[in-house]
Amino acid sequence: MKFSLNFLKQFVEIKVSAKELADKFTSAGLEIENLKKISEDWVFDAEVTTNRYDWLSILGIAQEAAAVLGKNIKINYPKIKIKPGLTEISISAEDKKDCPYYLARVIEGIKVAPSPDWLKKLVVNCGMASVNNIVDITNYCMLKWGNPLHAFDKDKIEGDICIRRAKDKEEFVGIDQKRRVLSKENLIIADSKKTIALAGVIGAKNTEVTSSTENIFLEAAKFSPITVRRSRRHLGLDTESSYRFERRVSEFFLDYASQEAADLIEELAKGKFSGFKKIGKKTEKQPKDITIGLAKMKNYLGTDFKINKVKKILKTLNFKIQKSTTDKIKVKPALSRFDIEKEVDVYEEFARIYGYGRIKAKIPFLKKSQKDFSLLGREEKFWEFKNKIRSFVSLSGFSEIITYSIESKEELSLFTEESGLELKNPLRRQEDSLRPVLSLGMIKVVKHNLNRGKSNLNIFEIADVYQKNKNSLKEKPFLSLGISGEKTRFFLLKGQVLAILNYLNIKSVQFKESKKKSFSNALEVVVKGEVVGFLGKINKKEKEKFGLKEDLFISELDLRLLEKYKRDKKFKPFSRFPAVWRDISLAIEEKIKFKEVRRIIEKEGQYLADLAVIDSYQSQELPPGYFAFTLRIFYQSKQKTLNSNEVDSYHNNIRKKLDKKTGIILR
Repeated sequence: MKFSLNFLKQFVEIKVSAKELADKFTSAGLEIENLKKISEDWVFDAEVTTNRYDWLSILGIAQEAAAVLGKNIKINYPKIKIKPGLTEISISAEDKKDCPYYLARVIEGIKVAPSPDWLKKLVVNCGMASVNNIVDITNYCMLKWGNPLHAFDKDKIEGDICIRRAKDKEEFVGIDQKRRVLSKENLIIADSKKTIALAGVIGAKNTEVTSSTENIFLEAAKFSPITVRRSRRHLGLDTESSYRFERRVSEFFLDYASQEAADLIEELAKGKFSGFKKIGKKTEKQPKDITIGLAKMKNYLGTDFKINKVKKILKTLNFKIQKSTTDKIKVKPALSRFDIEKEVDVYEEFARIYGYGRIKAKIPFLKKSQKDFSLLGREEKFWEFKNKIRSFVSLSGFSEIITYSIESKEELSLFTEESGLELKNPLRRQEDSLRPVLSLGMIKVVKHNLNRGKSNLNIFEIADVYQKNKNSLKEKPFLSLGISGEKTRFFLLKGQVLAILNYLNIKSVQFKESKKKSFSNALEVVVKGEVVGFLGKINKKEKEKFGLKEDLFISELDLRLLEKYKRDKKFKPFSRFPAVWRDISLAIEEKIKFKEVRRIIEKEGQYLADLAVIDSYQSQELPPGYFAFTLRIFYQSKQKTLNSNEVDSYHNNIRKKLDKKTGIILR
């Protein structure tokens, strides 16, 4: 929204510089994105939020200027004329919901000419082109009051006027000379023979005001915001008029905008007012009185305010003070402020003009029950728990990612039997469900990075998933780990999961083979009989479907369950004597699990400190179904330094036990 400083000065006294005024606007919520000097004027370019339709008028912005400057706004309202009545043209609306209120004024004997300089400058500096005195007057009044108007060449209107939906494939040529094909989505203004305007959007070429126009039919109306939005979207057309209608215009200023435009046409184009007609009625209700309490206001904003200061600021915002006592004020919001409905709305209006920066920050005192404090304490501890996990995984060499909570239902179904929570009115078909798993987001991030030359990725995410039961929705925090690269990196992922469980001092951990949708070599992570998560490799089919250039291994862990099973750590003194290591090379049959090998070693290995796989080997020299690896076993005593004979004795004992196990071959 562009507006002119000189235009504002017609309604409010402004003595500060344009830059200072721009800063005050921005601090109060009307963000000024650009400020430019044009001749003797300053042009502001503002970002208007959707709830502040009153800022789409110069009077609305002038009211804001009055508030931030502590001034009063001055408006001269035109005297409404409704006689003589317009009898030669009948006006009707097929659906009152599409057009509840419509005004028409006829001005005859006009002379179309260039606009005077004062009018031309105000219109141009507000971002619109100057066309002629008639068009510029309608644009000037729209800019001032916020109500779009349209001037037709009355002599080109044939018969009566009807506001209706377009017929399917009905054609329309706008004043921009472009031909468009309409549908029932489009609301039109039509005479007895043709379409003369796309309601709320653009006029037709066939009734355009030209240099030969002598009589004007001036339209002012209220159209349904939804209808205008659908109509212009169908045609891909944006105009200053549709921009305002979509955000709702005030009926209270419609008569004034129409009357002032008619008066200016009489004055500047030498015309004569000759007819008035309206159909429908105003549907907007007067704003309701709102009573605010200073005690509640103090509790809400955290600061005590004097009643006179509150009343003064509310008056500059055009609130009418109906009644006040020592601690209460009864106010009526301005006619254009449809968004002011509750007591807290008034508090926030006062606070933004008073200045949020002037309100000291305080920690609010909450009167809570012991149960509430207990819940708050648990959530605070869980927040700390998640941060510890985040820090540990980061220090392990993983980079954190953040993905979207809303994904495609179709894509989510590839990874889980659970149906995500579908959105009733999604903005995009590709984002129509809340995710019940994190894997899909992980895959998309990995694909993005692989396509940009990255490889061997280690990434993680801590986020919520959404799982629904028959009668409820559960929001669960999960940890997702992703590792890409060669197949041996699966063991890196498994090792990281074990490291996390060890960090949390979780015991009795088991990995059980599982069938997981779209995963191969999947394992369930089980703690004390309860599944706390899984890990696995994205299968070949889904790898190709998503275009992954490397194998991807993913793990998901339920953080609530990890918190449930974590235990406090107990530290033991470490040995001050050196450790000694010995290697064992062996081949095992594929059906034998490594944990069986570990169990034998741990049972028989006296002074056992640690063990690690340091090499793996596969070749045709091995029996079919076998693979080989080398184990390094560390021995250490807390009481003494072990000599070679002692270590060899313990180590040979382990070799004998392993050799007796069917399916294990010592090499």
